[in-house]
Amino acid sequence: MHSTCTDRLTKAAKRYVSPGTRPLTTAEAEARALAQLIKDPACDADLVAAAAREMARLIDGEYCNLIPVPDHTGSTEANARLACAIAYCAPHAEVFDVLTRPVETESACERHRKRLPPIRPEDHHIRRRADGPLVPLRKTYFVDNVLTSGNTIAACRLAFLGLGTGLVYADAHHDARN
Repeated sequence: MHSTCTDRLTKAAKRYVSPGTRPLTTAEAEARALAQLIKDPACDADLVAAAAREMARLIDGEYCNLIPVPDHTGSTEANARLACAIAYCAPHAEVFDVLTRPVETESACERHRKRLPPIRPEDHHIRRRADGPLVPLRKTYFVDNVLTSGNTIAACRLAFLGLGTGLVYADAHHDARN
């Protein structure tokens, strides 16, 4: 299955191809493993901190907002933890946990295993929380563990009137030819 991702703005600390396209290098396998681990809210704090340090380097010291992306169940717990760890490493970054996903969706990993196409951005049902704080108008990053199709980040951007970009630990949307 070839990638259909058109997201060229998201910043990623690591990159790997789909394991179904070719064997992963050691570095790619390590990036994939850490990307999977940090999506668990119970992930070891040292592993979250390691990913956060690499992601914080992509911010370039600018004042910015970090918005945790809701997972397929609607929880922002793991990505909020990651965003807070990034903010610890990048003192000009501030975390705003303002997104929700009131409708649970099938996980991207599960859809990929079933060889189903990615969920369209509008079908992610990602919205701003009604009780969320105001978010300053400045550079905004949507924090997630991995980029696959780019549609989750696009859904977050829709919730923010087209503003913002992704900040992910791993970019997994490239095929073996890249």
